[in-house]
Amino acid sequence: MSQNNMQWSSATPGLLIIMIDQSGSMLTPYENGESRTVFATKAVNRILDTIIQKNFNGNEPKNRCFVAIIGYNRNVREIASGYLKDLDASPLRIETVKQKIADGAGGLLEIDKKMPIWVDPITEDGPTNMKGAFEMAKQLIDKWTVDYPNNPAPVIINISDGLPYFDGKNLEVCMEETIAVVDQIKAITTKDGKVQIFNAMIGDAEHYVFPTTLSEIKGEEAKFLFRISTEIPASYKGAADKNGLSFEQGAYGMISHADGVELISLIDFGSSKGQGDAK
Repeated sequence: MSQNNMQWSSATPGLLIIMIDQSGSMLTPYENGESRTVFATKAVNRILDTIIQKNFNGNEPKNRCFVAIIGYNRNVREIASGYLKDLDASPLRIETVKQKIADGAGGLLEIDKKMPIWVDPITEDGPTNMKGAFEMAKQLIDKWTVDYPNNPAPVIINISDGLPYFDGKNLEVCMEETIAVVDQIKAITTKDGKVQIFNAMIGDAEHYVFPTTLSEIKGEEAKFLFRISTEIPASYKGAADKNGLSFEQGAYGMISHADGVELISLIDFGSSKGQGDAK
């Protein structure tokens, strides 16, 4: 069996699942006066647009991957999904944002940029049904691996600010039930290797980038996200280096107290490892 070496291509598209915590705690202020939910959704919209632009060929993007975005609070829902051509053609709306670019003389120039929006921030409180999100992700992966047994191993990127809490259950029970579903996903084997699970914690915690052992982590939330992450394959090293996210052998795909650059880099790194082919 190969170790997650396959590239995403039009002939062998990848499956990328982005899970976004939309519980009430995501309304908490985070960076630059923005809430956690605004911070996270901006990163997801930007990276989805980047993925599409990276794969553009002529008038439309190549369908090198299928993307599913899952939001979870009390309910679990698929916010957006489709191949790159479908997503490029169907954002919720197009907004104009300010972007700083180099002016060629050592300074920065601010320009207007059109930004497609697929995901909106939340406005209402709610619990954190992370278990249900992983269950939906597993259903997508189960179907995908049956339909496309020779394609690259699927990738999950989970963005959350804490621990699972749902159905009024005890926290320990919620954690155990969520881990049980994640363990089922980790057990899925494809011809390319194991499903990869990356986790980004948006919240007040110590800063970790791809730790190697649970013992080096402080904080219940960070420890939990480490436990539900997978070890990063060596084949991801090149993409990680390009995104400024180098990792040691035996490192796990988790970062905590992510800043804007790291969150965007993590999503891009997790989604771009297998891109760049000429098919």
